[in-house]
Amino acid sequence: MFNLFAAKEEGSVRIVDGSACEVIGTESVNVTGRDGTMRTLEAVRYVSEARYNLISIVMLDSKGCQI
Repeated sequence: MFNLFAAKEEGSVRIVDGSACEVIGTESVNVTGRDGTMRTLEAVRYVSEARYNLISIVMLDSKGCQI
């Protein structure tokens, strides 16, 4: 699933309850669509404390993806 991983402190992200979680690093992730098409999401933030995988619609839109 992970292509490339660069472990380094990248700051933090805020989650729903308002707390901040440390970003451990960034990575590229392969995602396979329902039609079998594989896409690579780049510069995905890895947050070890996160309980779920989240994809930002705003970030995808800013990169020119059709939503």
